[in-house]
Amino acid sequence: MMKKLYKTLCLVLALSVSMLLFTGCEKKPGLYAWYGGKMNVDTVMTIRVDGGEGEKVYEVPFDTYRAVFLYLKANVSDYIMNEDSEYTGLSTDAEKTAAIKEVAENILTDYYCLVTLCEKYDIRITDEDKQQYYNDTQKKIQDYLADIDEEKMDFKGTKEEYAAELYKKSLAVLNMTPEYFEFTYYRSLLEQRLKKVMSPDIGDYINQSYYHYEQILFTYTKGDAAAEEQARKNILSVQEKLQSGAEMSTVAKDYTPQNAYRDIYFDINGKVVGSPYGETLGSFTRDALCALDSGEYSEIMSGDQDDYIGYFVILHKLDIDTDYVCGTDPVAKLIYQYPYVGSSSYSAYYSKYNTMRESYVQNSSLIPVSEKVYNRISVKTLY
Repeated sequence: MMKKLYKTLCLVLALSVSMLLFTGCEKKPGLYAWYGGKMNVDTVMTIRVDGGEGEKVYEVPFDTYRAVFLYLKANVSDYIMNEDSEYTGLSTDAEKTAAIKEVAENILTDYYCLVTLCEKYDIRITDEDKQQYYNDTQKKIQDYLADIDEEKMDFKGTKEEYAAELYKKSLAVLNMTPEYFEFTYYRSLLEQRLKKVMSPDIGDYINQSYYHYEQILFTYTKGDAAAEEQARKNILSVQEKLQSGAEMSTVAKDYTPQNAYRDIYFDINGKVVGSPYGETLGSFTRDALCALDSGEYSEIMSGDQDDYIGYFVILHKLDIDTDYVCGTDPVAKLIYQYPYVGSSSYSAYYSKYNTMRESYVQNSSLIPVSEKVYNRISVKTLY
């Protein structure tokens, strides 16, 4: 009897030591079991999609599920909100996990439905796309590398490793991991290409409904002669650089304030797309733009913003690029989605695109590969 108790005690102690070893170390990416060890997981879920051309089955890799889950985990609120948008208390880990899983699964279902729909139009992520993503990432890392002062570097590793770490930290500011950023990169590519294929004549429509220009504007307080003179010198300097062939967005970086430059889209009614204040262009600016050909710069223009502020400005009229409109920039999405700012109905292009995507989502299903693995996933076990 004593020998059995001794063996049991030794086993418990051994397990306890193992758990301390696991929990005492920094968690590496993965899913962890109750005793602290990392579980071996390759696939989390199976998604079935039937868009009418036969059912397609996709296995969701653990790395993809993890990337989406961790992004949502970094953004989930610690508080519970009721239907009246009032916080009613702290949420539990179980509530956070349930909410994250629901949203993550919606995102993944939508993504694989997008993949299926794209395949219908022979649109896929190519090896060239993957190489381009790699090249873009390496370019960003090289930019960090060029700015590193090795003497001031507080990092155990090489300059190259430090540059890669700085890149990861730049994404972490946005609550993203490199894996999630890569996921959104390819999703955006697919969305853009699908919109273009489904909207082959969108360019003509967009350039009749919306307008695009950029500007550099300097303001001054009226009555302040020194400030007015400085604003005048700035705009004259800008004009000289533009006439020499410099890009307006590049020129603006040489001046303060940085918001002297704006890239603006507006509709046929003069309403600025994406303006949080419901901004509408004045007739003076609209008339000046209508007098310009695409690609042409205005002369230096001056006027009053109100009773206290005056300005000098140069305008540059531009076409609207269809690749941009079919992309995922917030302003681009509004242009694609609505025939004009504030419209209560969708554009014909967006209606067709959205209806098709929704039909695929409605004809999809998602099933965990392993209930044991799925039930183990939580905000406390997935890293």
